[in-house]
Amino acid sequence: MSYHIIHILQHASYLSIDRGCLVCKIPKQSEKRVPLRDILAVIISARGVCFSGESLSSLMQNNVIVLHCDHNYKPIGKTVGLHRIVHNEILDNQINLDLNFSKNLWQKIITAKITNQAYVLDYLESKHKLWNYLKTNNLDEGNSARHYWSFYFKIFGKQNPKTRETKGAQDSINGMLNYGYAVIASICHRLLLIHGFATSIGIYHKYRFRTDPLIYDVMEPLRPICDLMLLRFKEENPKIKINEWVKFAANDIINSHVNVFGLKNVNFIKAVETYIASFANSFRNKNLNNLYIPYLKDIKFDE
Repeated sequence: MSYHIIHILQHASYLSIDRGCLVCKIPKQSEKRVPLRDILAVIISARGVCFSGESLSSLMQNNVIVLHCDHNYKPIGKTVGLHRIVHNEILDNQINLDLNFSKNLWQKIITAKITNQAYVLDYLESKHKLWNYLKTNNLDEGNSARHYWSFYFKIFGKQNPKTRETKGAQDSINGMLNYGYAVIASICHRLLLIHGFATSIGIYHKYRFRTDPLIYDVMEPLRPICDLMLLRFKEENPKIKINEWVKFAANDIINSHVNVFGLKNVNFIKAVETYIASFANSFRNKNLNNLYIPYLKDIKFDE
């Protein structure tokens, strides 16, 4: 599988294809090449970037997601190939989703999300209540989220935003969180398409114009992992502006490792592949016993 996430940060870059490679030509710099088969996603965060017609079609043929960002690094759109339905039984199960299965699946996903949020707050040595929330029979995601963000944002001091903003974020912290989420979402999007899912059909989130609710569903447990990556960047680079993380996000995602089913130091992207594959098998078999979700306690970051 592919592991390179290509960030285009230089203005007036030109992307083309040559002998099976994506070629990036930057004014007054030497060209850079990456084999198409090794690319997971291309993220455009600069102005005046041009694609040759062949480069776009070749990226789509290789199931690469192209993510487009504005001048504040805010993701504003994506380019993906036409859906390729690989497993028709998965699509059938999506359309005829059993309500009990859906409820149980979402319970596992949201439990994993809150558990990972608790690990983030443990990392901050916060006196939080998320572990107590997890012991209740009826998890309230909204209350858990408000509790989580009230501790999380404090670490940023004067930059501390008042609330979590998913759209139109004006502060750098929410902006970088949205950027990191979009990078991970692009990975999930590609994997869901490969496994035959229609991303417009969610298990919890409902379809809205220009949305892919299934991506939001599977993303939930992975968001706190991104949160911790941003925290670590802030701690390790106290004199650097937080929006500089845009240059390091992909590297942080690629170079983190996870223990998966007893295997140690598995690449994080490979762990997400395992997660989505087990998600697909759960749909196919209508059984959640072998569903794998990455947990922060199993993640190791390269120093």
